[in-house]
Amino acid sequence: MKRILFDSHAILKWTQKEKGYQKVKALLIECRNQSAIGYMNQVNVGEVYYKTIRAVGLQEAKKFLENFLRLPISLILPDSNLIWKAAEIKAEYSISYADCFATATAQRYEAIVLTGDPEFKKIESLVHDDWL
Repeated sequence: MKRILFDSHAILKWTQKEKGYQKVKALLIECRNQSAIGYMNQVNVGEVYYKTIRAVGLQEAKKFLENFLRLPISLILPDSNLIWKAAEIKAEYSISYADCFATATAQRYEAIVLTGDPEFKKIESLVHDDWL
């Protein structure tokens, strides 16, 4: 079964209906229909949340988060091993710490990272990406 790690970049494209959002929507539907499994690290959800607060304010962001949590995506709470793995990636590669959590989570669940974030080009040897 296809396993997808949703990066914050992909979710933000979907919420803002930017170019590529249809692909995100189609994969969310696949997750809902159980023909794919979706994952997202809670650190990356936090990234989407703070960017949503900045864009539309706290009250609207809280509504967004409430609805987001209903999506057919397994939210992964970082445990110690995931934190250590993200730190190891950060020590070796110049990418954001949040992207390190997405990468470590994708590795753990053998998932393809759905993203359009150019930082992931720096770590193409670590995970497989599905580009928006």
